[in-house]
Amino acid sequence: MLKRFFELLGLVTMGVGLWLVIVNEHKNTLCNATENTLRGSVMTAECSHVVYSYFSGFVLLALGVMVVIFGLLSTRKSKKRRSRAKPSAASTYVWKSPVTGEGPNSPR
Repeated sequence: MLKRFFELLGLVTMGVGLWLVIVNEHKNTLCNATENTLRGSVMTAECSHVVYSYFSGFVLLALGVMVVIFGLLSTRKSKKRRSRAKPSAASTYVWKSPVTGEGPNSPR
């Protein structure tokens, strides 16, 4: 249940990040086109808010991908643990002497 919660949380985070990127793409393009390149690296306050929300969209998108991958890997590991309930071939092997044909615990 908790694994599915993390997968859902990751998908929601990815969705919000993608939405922020899509919404601010046009604003970011406009800010880049209207900025005066002669002033150096100074940008207006409005453009800095657009850049911050645009960057936070990419951060949320990457964070969502990591959370989804974590959820999928934890699900994979728990399935492996459940399938290990069968005894291994090494633990069921019984040694017998090639000369006498008796095992180590047989009476002599």
